[in-house]
Amino acid sequence: MRPEIIYIEKEIAGLPYTQAVLQKFSGAHVEIIEDIRALIRQNKKTTFSKQNQPLVLAKQRGRFLEKCPGTKEHICCNYYTLNIAVGCPYDCTYCFLQSYSNNPYYTIYVNLDEMLAEIRGQVRGKIRLGTGEFTDSLALETYTQFVYTYSPQICALSPDITLELKTKSNWTLSGAEASGLAQFRKQLVFAWSVNPQNLIDSDERGATPLRERIRAARTAAECGYCVALHFDPIIYSADWAEQYQTVLDLIRQNIPPEKIAWLSLGTLRFTPTLKPIIEQKFPASTIVYGELFPGRDKKMRYPEPLRVKIYQHMLRQIAAISPCLPVYLCMESPEVWKKVYNQLPAQVENLNELF
Repeated sequence: MRPEIIYIEKEIAGLPYTQAVLQKFSGAHVEIIEDIRALIRQNKKTTFSKQNQPLVLAKQRGRFLEKCPGTKEHICCNYYTLNIAVGCPYDCTYCFLQSYSNNPYYTIYVNLDEMLAEIRGQVRGKIRLGTGEFTDSLALETYTQFVYTYSPQICALSPDITLELKTKSNWTLSGAEASGLAQFRKQLVFAWSVNPQNLIDSDERGATPLRERIRAARTAAECGYCVALHFDPIIYSADWAEQYQTVLDLIRQNIPPEKIAWLSLGTLRFTPTLKPIIEQKFPASTIVYGELFPGRDKKMRYPEPLRVKIYQHMLRQIAAISPCLPVYLCMESPEVWKKVYNQLPAQVENLNELF
């Protein structure tokens, strides 16, 4: 990502974190603005290329900490999101932000001391936080340094906090830098979204290759951290089982099972409003032309029997790596959970604490 212009809200321009991030983007034109909301209103229908998408350093005026919205009448994994940025340098066909967000700018919220105060005031008991709801947690880490600057401060607020940083990048911990996080190894989980390479090539434009993601996950494990792996979305094709087996084989060959905190499985789903966007923006993509029907949450989904078949197969193959790995379904119905696991998540060994 090489923005040609960076907008900075006047109110937060003097914050040390603002200046630290700004220094990483040398050469960009900088413009001070009063309020990002006015900028969005003026340009909400503008489309920028991912490479030079303008960057905005802004104040988070809403809540940083929110419960994962999940999806209606489906089971959520009791996850909480930290809304530290909006936007992503990658261009995945299935990304919900394309129909959800009216903000055409990559926006980084820099008033993160307020985020710490919000977490301190709200966290009671065990909680799992993630920063990857509206952005990729690590794709711009070279510029933001969030991991080394704020992750320790978040974890230090309570030993009951687990912070997950999820990415499609090949961002890698270095030994020297990792040592500064060492005291929080039990609280930090570095996570990677994974898909077969052919799907990365066709539907995850700009994202790092699978082998590089697995290599980065292996490095994190070698530095003593647990990692998570997210098969989401699983996209069905005639040879889907063979394709996803290649991903599982790479995981087995590179990451010790005891270093895997959890895995998630979720099949392709999207709102009807996203389909015409995908068809127009990614005419070569075929993911919206499968056998898809509206679910109870009104999202387009594969038929329930097919989803159950996919999950059961994946669970068997994951169990061959290790029978003790925690594996959960993302945004699935109670009926699917019962058909796949014969019980609900809070009753499944290794998952009751997550849920």
